[in-house]
Amino acid sequence: MQTQTNATPVSSTQLPSIAAVVIQEVSDYATWKSAFDAHADARKKAGIFTAHVNRDIDNPNLVTVYIGARSSEGLKAFIASPDLKETMQRAGVKGAPHIALITPVEDETVKDRSLPGAIVRHEVADFKTWKKAFDEHAGARGAAGIVGHAVNRSVEQPNLVVLYLHAESLEKLREFAASPNLKETMQKAGVQGQPVISFVTGQEWTA
Repeated sequence: MQTQTNATPVSSTQLPSIAAVVIQEVSDYATWKSAFDAHADARKKAGIFTAHVNRDIDNPNLVTVYIGARSSEGLKAFIASPDLKETMQRAGVKGAPHIALITPVEDETVKDRSLPGAIVRHEVADFKTWKKAFDEHAGARGAAGIVGHAVNRSVEQPNLVVLYLHAESLEKLREFAASPNLKETMQKAGVQGQPVISFVTGQEWTA
């Protein structure tokens, strides 16, 4: 059963072939965002065609950026470029950002408005087993007000899942994340260890 949402599923042919999740703390979000927007042409030249910014609920200057690209080579070259390093410095990025390469599997996120979200990272024993349990849990997500999601796998560790959830209510999203039902479902799905969950506010999707 699938969740009934306003999300528009993205076909596998439209998904980025590779993406990166960049976590960075900034001195001032408005300053950083201005520099990020001004860097859009450089991203496009590198084959990056989608980007999504999220701000941590508890620390609004902790920013997580999802960038999707057409090729691994272009994305890796962009990440390693001196131009990006200089742009981050000008933008007020504090310390070294954490960058993880991921393979997008499924995208049913809501892209027409800002919503509370949760970024969940957990390792699983077997991805197919986990994905089957995740799909079967769609009704519970819908009942909790979750209206969109994206599933990604780490490039280096394919059984490390990076999951993004969109919800109408932060309170309901927190309740869902803490529910015994979800904990039981994760155990049955083969989640190993304790998941890492970050609650965020999703900003606009850009190129």
